[in-house]
Amino acid sequence: MKFPRPRHHNTGPPPRRVTVVQSAPDDVQRPQPDINGTYAALVGLALTAVLAKGDLPSSLARAASIGALLSLCASMVFDVRRAGIRNLVRADVMAILSFYFLTFFEFLFPQPNFDAMVTLATAHDAILCVNLGFAGLLIGRHLVHPKKQPFAQTLTYEIPPKWNVVIFWFCFFIGYLHMLLAVNFNVVDMVGFFLEQRFSQPWARGRLGDWKALVGELGLFVYLIPPLGGIIFARRHRYGGFNLLLVCLAVLFTFFYGFTSGTRNIFASYLVTFLIGYSFALPFARQKELVLLCAGSAVVTIFAAYFMLQFRNVGLRAYMNGEYDPPRNDERTMFVDYNLFTIAGIIEAFPAKHAFLGWETPYLALIRPIPRAIWPGKPEGLSVTMEEVFNAQGLTLGASFVGESYMSGGYPVVAIIALCFGMLTGWWNFLASSKNSELGILIYASGFFATVISMRSLFVFTTALLPTVAALIIGTYAVRIFAAQARQLLSRAAVRSAHERRLPPQSRR
Repeated sequence: MKFPRPRHHNTGPPPRRVTVVQSAPDDVQRPQPDINGTYAALVGLALTAVLAKGDLPSSLARAASIGALLSLCASMVFDVRRAGIRNLVRADVMAILSFYFLTFFEFLFPQPNFDAMVTLATAHDAILCVNLGFAGLLIGRHLVHPKKQPFAQTLTYEIPPKWNVVIFWFCFFIGYLHMLLAVNFNVVDMVGFFLEQRFSQPWARGRLGDWKALVGELGLFVYLIPPLGGIIFARRHRYGGFNLLLVCLAVLFTFFYGFTSGTRNIFASYLVTFLIGYSFALPFARQKELVLLCAGSAVVTIFAAYFMLQFRNVGLRAYMNGEYDPPRNDERTMFVDYNLFTIAGIIEAFPAKHAFLGWETPYLALIRPIPRAIWPGKPEGLSVTMEEVFNAQGLTLGASFVGESYMSGGYPVVAIIALCFGMLTGWWNFLASSKNSELGILIYASGFFATVISMRSLFVFTTALLPTVAALIIGTYAVRIFAAQARQLLSRAAVRSAHERRLPPQSRR
């Protein structure tokens, strides 16, 4: 009797468990705002404008500052949920935070003196103007969508690490050259002048620039030191210990210079560009390091803003020697710039007392980088300045880009300029990519200087762009040189390989 042989099905070994490794975001996930977050922020700002109440200007401003803060935080929550904490390292976010710091931040604290400076009605108008600026920045960042990354070849080409060190020291020397020339290369004297009051240094630029201002413009290279230093620190495994020590000392020296200058937006720009360079060069697995550094930088910024205000008019040396005389009966718990007060005064004066300035404001902003030594007939300033409006000759008042835009043409111009800034910051975000080289990260990070500092004044925007333009030009030139050298090496290798193939086997040995 025959029985059928059982059939065995060979199914092979059991399937191996596959571990999914989370990789760093690619180019498609570059930092960008979440549209739902923008909707949430706009609704919050609208509700703040309608519901914010107060019996006094200071209480109204405090309610508006809290409402704006909650609205902006809601937008950032959506951004973080979209792609993590790194999604907040964007030009538009830095611009919005800088603008909030200049206008509303100080009103989170009691400001009783503000009640005697403006009326409730003018404070309300100023708050609406600021909220309009926020809305323009939020909407404008969604209006530009490039099809591909701008300057991709320059931003993604890898250069040897030693050249990053060479570029760093080139920027350091050229950036401080005008100071060294003013003190005959006496570094001790130069540091001593750091400790004096603002505008008393021998390299200080006059109101009307001369031929010396041409050399002084090279000082803008200083703004490339912090971002490049942040890149080197983030990728410190590629650099030797001695190089890291020297770079660390140079970066600390630059931060010290920014702190002693008493100009808070400059110090903040140094810190922001350092963080941007560090964050984008940091390996994806070291996120906790970035969070701790950002938290520490925020604390440093707040304390620096407070102390820099104390000594900026007398100098750090006099302040440390106890020669600072604080104003009496000053009940402010926090002071940034009182831009909201200046905006309120501008709204009250234009067009009731002065006609709108029209194209005069953007025109002067565009021609500002042109040295007077090249153009002697360059206009000296606005026909009606903020100091004249407030009868405050000898002082420098700040009104942020919103106040300057209102002087040009009222609320419509405020909306247009805010939209333009939002579009520029949104477009700049497209330069970010996981494929960017260290040179590309430097160029991208340097643009944050113009982003942050331009929120205080429209007139400094074109000048603040000069370090980024210089980095882009130098980077493009360097990439062409390295690419040409690489092509020559490949060509020689190809010729050598072809020549060896034509030789008989005995000759190849």
